[in-house]
Amino acid sequence: MNLNLPEVAVPDRVSLVQPIKVNERTTIANLEGPGCIRHIWATAGREGNGRQIIVRIYFDEEPIPYIEAPFGDFFGVMHGLPWYPVNNRYLSVQGFSGYNCYFDMPFARSARIEVECGMGDSSIIMFVNWHRFPDQELEEPRRFCARWRREAPTERYGEDFLLLDANGPGQLVGLVYGVRLYDDTDRWSHGGGDNIYIDGDGDHPAYLRGIGGEDTFGSSYGGALHTPETHLYAGLPYYTHADVGQARPAQRLVGYRFFERDSIEFRKSIHVRFGSMQNDICATSYWYQ
Repeated sequence: MNLNLPEVAVPDRVSLVQPIKVNERTTIANLEGPGCIRHIWATAGREGNGRQIIVRIYFDEEPIPYIEAPFGDFFGVMHGLPWYPVNNRYLSVQGFSGYNCYFDMPFARSARIEVECGMGDSSIIMFVNWHRFPDQELEEPRRFCARWRREAPTERYGEDFLLLDANGPGQLVGLVYGVRLYDDTDRWSHGGGDNIYIDGDGDHPAYLRGIGGEDTFGSSYGGALHTPETHLYAGLPYYTHADVGQARPAQRLVGYRFFERDSIEFRKSIHVRFGSMQNDICATSYWYQ
């Protein structure tokens, strides 16, 4: 991702150990711009709380967060799990819940990181490594965005699961996608793959059509049996299956895909969907806009 950032950067860091009260929104970092967040490392104080803490990040004093997702799902750990190994271009999760992200997050005036805990008091430990741009102006207009969605159950062979619907110019960075299989009428992957609609009402619309669900994440042959693997731009870092006495095993898996080499830019709009069977599906989408 090529961002138009000032040439002279001064490294800075926020280091914190922050208690979090249940059902309270707590601001854990306030950064004065212009600047750019380069790396966030974080861990939570209670194992297994990946969806009990919501992360929101606001830029330039806007009232609506540009980033809003459960703690674990933002860092690529889905299904409310405490952790599993992830190692790719933008996300890294290491043993016993050391969460890292490397998305560049520019801001002109301010950046504010807020967390909210939904079940019992907790705490969060975090480093925010960022660059200040003193006596310079930020000319980059785009801001980093992330959103999480979940449907349970989705529609079998029907309207695809919606990941992202955005208007205006921007660039899709990637997605993390999780499935819990309950529908044993067919493989989860036979519901279809990614379908990306770009500038639908523009002068040069584009439609990127996927085939099987597993193909999106660099895998093959139906996603029936996998060894968890994590790679630079695509992978299936989490996979389990168990015989539950039905036609198909109970599968739970997570895949990710980042569009670094095959960038997806849009001028007017982007609409991202994913084929589905009647399963429990969740996803985090990342983009600039």
